[in-house]
Amino acid sequence: MVLFEIASSPFIYRLALAVLTGIVLLTLASQFGQYFLLELTTHFRLQYVLAATFCAVFFIVFQSWKFLPIAIVCAVLNAIYLTPYIGSASYDDSASGTPLRLLHANVLKKNTNYKAIFDLVSRTAADVVVLQEVTENWNKEIEVLQSSYPFTRRVPGLEGAGMAVLSRFPFEQEQVLNLDASTHVAILAQIRIAGTPITLLSLHPPTPITPGKFANRNRQLEEAAKLLNSIDVPKILVGDLNTTMWSPYFTALTGRTGLRDVRLGFGLKTSWPMPLPSVLRLPIDHCLVSSDLKVKDVQIGVPVDSDHRPLIVDLVVGTLQRHCFSSIQISTAISSA
Repeated sequence: MVLFEIASSPFIYRLALAVLTGIVLLTLASQFGQYFLLELTTHFRLQYVLAATFCAVFFIVFQSWKFLPIAIVCAVLNAIYLTPYIGSASYDDSASGTPLRLLHANVLKKNTNYKAIFDLVSRTAADVVVLQEVTENWNKEIEVLQSSYPFTRRVPGLEGAGMAVLSRFPFEQEQVLNLDASTHVAILAQIRIAGTPITLLSLHPPTPITPGKFANRNRQLEEAAKLLNSIDVPKILVGDLNTTMWSPYFTALTGRTGLRDVRLGFGLKTSWPMPLPSVLRLPIDHCLVSSDLKVKDVQIGVPVDSDHRPLIVDLVVGTLQRHCFSSIQISTAISSA
């Protein structure tokens, strides 16, 4: 009875109609996501589905059949983008290879809860740790991890531009790169695991909130694709990419590189912004891998007083006999990127 009274309210009806109108306009605008600001409309596929479903339920209650099909179509069109991630991924436990656990965390530059990060690193027992938004203070604090991760490259920076890569495995090579005109550096490292060289590129492009930062973010993604395509070993791209997988720029990145989004089949694993619930967060922290690396599991870590939730990825590295890329090859790749 109460539900019927609520549903029969003209205000609720008008609200549902207004929400549906907004979803229709945003869904249409998302088809032009290559443009500044309009790209923002591509990121909320899950929210569009939930809102359109909400509208459909109320239109059924109101018996407003002329608007119901529109709500259903909007829900379905946006759900299409979600289905590759919601499906069930499977991993063959009998497959041979060496396990590799990767932990990525945007620590938030103003966060001073260092212990939360250190406890997370200890609990996950990750083989490789990628930390982003590393400031000078964070750079000093993470020295305590040196005993567990003797191989590190730390580049502190201002305004979220710093980062660090920590590894239990030796770096055969590592290099700090500037892929655009911003201060947001990238770290390229090669790590040999069980005889297999793995290339890891840690990337944290600028937040695209102005035309200049939008251009720099896109330039970083484009240059990263060129760089990774020039390297013929198993590859991992990890970082807060400041975009979701529904952006045309993310699609272009995976299309150019052939890298696989580790989330596929493991769920959306939304990470930002905290402390919003998972259905309202966006998946902007990413890990992409080449086909010769198998994805065993993908998890979102516990909160660490950052505006991001950490990303934990379990991979399996097969035995490959390949030559390492040389310093000359790296330089050539960078100059041609």
